[in-house]
Amino acid sequence: MEIHHHPHLERKNFKEYFLEFIMIFLAVTLGFFAESLREFISDKGKEREYLSSMINDLAYDTVQYNEALKKINYIRPLLDSSFLNIHDAARFNYVLLGKWNTPVNETRLSYLPTMPTIQQLTNSGNLRLIDSKLILNKILAYQAFIQGQMKGETESIRAASEKIYAFEDDLCNEAAFNDQTDNNMQDKAAQYDMSNGAVYDMRIVVKDSVTLNRFANSFTNYKSRNWGYYTVINEAKKMAAELIGEINQENGSK
Repeated sequence: MEIHHHPHLERKNFKEYFLEFIMIFLAVTLGFFAESLREFISDKGKEREYLSSMINDLAYDTVQYNEALKKINYIRPLLDSSFLNIHDAARFNYVLLGKWNTPVNETRLSYLPTMPTIQQLTNSGNLRLIDSKLILNKILAYQAFIQGQMKGETESIRAASEKIYAFEDDLCNEAAFNDQTDNNMQDKAAQYDMSNGAVYDMRIVVKDSVTLNRFANSFTNYKSRNWGYYTVINEAKKMAAELIGEINQENGSK
């Protein structure tokens, strides 16, 4: 009967086990560091993309702020004239003159930033990618200002303008306005830019002094809301410029 002998296995000493342990430990550790480095590089790339996109958003906001400021300066004297037009309606034969009122009606001056990049950072939880605490704080401050004070002033502006429209609907004969609207809709220039439309007078159908006083005061109310909005726009514009400056400085230092 043939006898099978088990092969003789040489037992490893402690030093060999220790070396194997070190090699495995180093392999795992290096793998961990490599993965961490990959994530770090990826996060830095995402941060640069977000900040670059944010600069574009802020630059667009700044252009819109400047346009809104121009419009406010443009309609301010027109609001004064419209107030006097209604306040002393008899002197103007109870006609709301289009040379003053039409630009007020057709000028849309409110602008509220949508902040797409900031919203994306917030909703995705990626604000953590912003390494600079100064930049992060300025982002959060800008977002809070837009969603708080500026949103409130924008809503106030719209409500004040709607009040003027409501008085016009109730107290004026809008036949001329209706005819001119039809003409503007057929005029290609006016279709794409309301400022290209012709002006229109509207006859005032009431002569009650109290009612006319409320109508006149709606223009003053709108003017005061414009001043509050003007102040808020300048503050938002300043915050946007400072944030752009910090981002550019941060990118330049890397």
